[in-house]
Amino acid sequence: MSLQGQLADFGAFYERTYPDAFRVAYGIVADRALADDVTQDAYTAAYRERARYRGDGPPEAWLYRIVVNTAIAALRHQRVRWIVPLDPDGPDRPADGGASMIDHAAVTEGLQRLDPRSRGAVVLRYYLDLDYAAIATILGISSTNVGAILSRSLDRLRGYIAPTPITAAAPPVPAALAKEGGRHG
Repeated sequence: MSLQGQLADFGAFYERTYPDAFRVAYGIVADRALADDVTQDAYTAAYRERARYRGDGPPEAWLYRIVVNTAIAALRHQRVRWIVPLDPDGPDRPADGGASMIDHAAVTEGLQRLDPRSRGAVVLRYYLDLDYAAIATILGISSTNVGAILSRSLDRLRGYIAPTPITAAAPPVPAALAKEGGRHG
């Protein structure tokens, strides 16, 4: 079936791509209701614009670009608070399934602190396992910029989720200083 033909049967395209489209939206907005709205809005836009699809890449990449742009626009128009951690058994579960609940919660908290574009790049790369070229097409940037965004994002995530280093116990305060501190404070 041709690429344009894949969009001709939009119902089948929707059925096939909805789970990943929702994961992208949810990974960016971190709210199930908003992710559902974003996904539906993206499919509505994709359906209306399907005749403009040029076929110069996979239709999934075209759709994910619409989803990412719709999610980022939704965050700009709505103040979203991440109240509940992402569900480890839900659509945001890492593909390898190896993250523990503690690791998953830490990653979720770290993702919350990234800007929407960075979050989108991380979700596309590590949740959907897309290559840099596909992510570049979806985000409308160069592959080099994808690498830079991912590198910065991963550095930030490492900083956000790194365990607090255990420091040596503070040396005991000499008795003379302890008394002095007690007199004035």
